[in-house]
Amino acid sequence: MKRIILLLIVSLCILKSHPGDAKVWKGVNAFYNYEFNKSVKILEEAKNQFPTHPSVHFTWAVSKWLQSRAYEGIDKSYIVLSQSLDIIIPTYEKLVNEFSENQEIILYSASTHGLKARVHLGKKEWIGVIIEGIKGYRSIMDLNNNYPDYKDALFPIGVLNYFSGKMPGFTQFFAKMIGIDSDINLGIEQMKIAVKYGGFSEIEASQTLAYIFLWMDQNFDQARILSLKLKKQFPNSIYNQFMYTESLILLNKLSEAKHNLDLSYEIIKNLPNYTKIYWNPLLSYQKALIYFKTGDLDQSIDWVNDCIKNYSSELDTHLGYAILLRANIYDLKKNRELAVIDYNMVLKLDNYTTAIELSKKYLKHPYLYSNN
Repeated sequence: MKRIILLLIVSLCILKSHPGDAKVWKGVNAFYNYEFNKSVKILEEAKNQFPTHPSVHFTWAVSKWLQSRAYEGIDKSYIVLSQSLDIIIPTYEKLVNEFSENQEIILYSASTHGLKARVHLGKKEWIGVIIEGIKGYRSIMDLNNNYPDYKDALFPIGVLNYFSGKMPGFTQFFAKMIGIDSDINLGIEQMKIAVKYGGFSEIEASQTLAYIFLWMDQNFDQARILSLKLKKQFPNSIYNQFMYTESLILLNKLSEAKHNLDLSYEIIKNLPNYTKIYWNPLLSYQKALIYFKTGDLDQSIDWVNDCIKNYSSELDTHLGYAILLRANIYDLKKNRELAVIDYNMVLKLDNYTTAIELSKKYLKHPYLYSNN
């Protein structure tokens, strides 16, 4: 459930034209380009100038949260996000009462529950995560039922349908009780519609699908297409650059991947210190993966150990892949005992990525280059 909520929270979308759109877009583009101080300043001004704009309060809260994560760290960012929610939730309640037929205001009001669930997630208050997640989902489903032509609502619905479809049977049973279809293929198609027809939801849906294609469904070429488009749209985004580089590595386009990894290191030079702490281990993993692909196991294990030792991401996606890579190296070095330990470490993460399935496979049969 926690991974579903994590990917649900930022369902950004504008289809209709509103006064202040240009300024809001400018602020949103800034935080996608990791220009967090600029983003907060612009959206603070927009919030005051255009108080009835559907997305401005939500995007302002997100910008404050991302700024705090970048400059003050994860723990402080939860406090900042909680304080921002104390401001915007009553604001959206008033807006919904005043503009009860405005689909976008309803959607953003519902999405604040996702942000609130994110606060509970950071504090590991699981009941709060579930309660707020269900509130947000039900509100968005009501919106979709009342306005079926409003395609942007399909993004958060698609996210939940996909990720609940990855869960065990008892979780799917619970999900279906509250109206979630738990259908992987349906979820993918709904997110594709958001990519094709969305405004801000196009960005989030593209990033979510690229994540899924890279690390859950292994559709590497589709991940490459989506992440390349995002990289061009937001050239200073280390996340989009990272996804694009990884898609190239997994497609064995190693020369281009090395070039793009070098660009990633250039990007993080200008990022805040907490952001560097977050991203450096992940780039070490990609460096390790390139060395692995070229057969330099000694360099690969040095870099993957650097990733594992210094890993600081909230999501454990790449921690699992890093440990899996180290296990593969141990297998190739004929150290089966250490390989088995690492494969079991990956299984304990239980994060529904392909790394889990691969670890199960290699526990039965040692990894060989021919498996790659």
